[in-house]
Amino acid sequence: MRSTLGLTILSLLLSAAGPALAQETSPIVTDRPGFVFSSLTVGRGAFQYELGLPSVFLDESEGTRVRSTSLGAVLRYGIGDGFELRLGAPLFTDVQTDFGPFRETDRGYGDLEVGVKWHLLDNAGARPSFALIPSVTLPTGETGFSAEDPVYQLSAVAEWTLASGWGVGAIAGFLNGPSAGVRYGQETFGLSVGRTLPSPAWTAYGEAAHVVTGLEGATDSSFLGAGVKYLVSNNFQLDLSFDRGLTDDSPDWLFGLGFSARF
Repeated sequence: MRSTLGLTILSLLLSAAGPALAQETSPIVTDRPGFVFSSLTVGRGAFQYELGLPSVFLDESEGTRVRSTSLGAVLRYGIGDGFELRLGAPLFTDVQTDFGPFRETDRGYGDLEVGVKWHLLDNAGARPSFALIPSVTLPTGETGFSAEDPVYQLSAVAEWTLASGWGVGAIAGFLNGPSAGVRYGQETFGLSVGRTLPSPAWTAYGEAAHVVTGLEGATDSSFLGAGVKYLVSNNFQLDLSFDRGLTDDSPDWLFGLGFSARF
């Protein structure tokens, strides 16, 4: 069934990673949580899973309350120095819509995203660490949770490592997707400032993001948020995050709880 194709492909690739844990000496670097990704790749021959457990957004307006909970997964595999393959999908999404005393619930699997990350530059003085992330999202999800046609995306990520454990990251993302038989453009811009806490296993960050959409009938969205990451070991990370929507048509809240592992 098309509704389970993305989940099946992702599960097979996860199984192919094998049970042996790589003996990595450098701490894991992830693309979660938040809007701004890392500019670094996972390294040659490494598998990395990044799971959202789950991501939740809440939106309430004009007597209608929407609560969407999604279990998202990304698999990253390093095929060379500075180059990785990526697979991602919302493995399960539950959307509850309340209209006064009435509730409507929809559940299903989302589309499979296939992409790469190409690390082009290292941070040197004012020059940032820089990467490009092109991808295509394939219509493999269930009806109601699928774009029905491919979605094309390209993100550019830049990072600067500063003194005393501080760091700055930025992302500019461009999307071309389908809606009602026509295609539209969307741009996402984000800025993140983070710092390693006195305990080096902990990192905190704050971020701001703005989404500009060309979708007819939709308006732009802005967010302000923060989060923490906890390094359980060099190969395991936990994270917790939230973002607050700043405009009337933005989702009111985004929440995230995540787990990442490198094999």
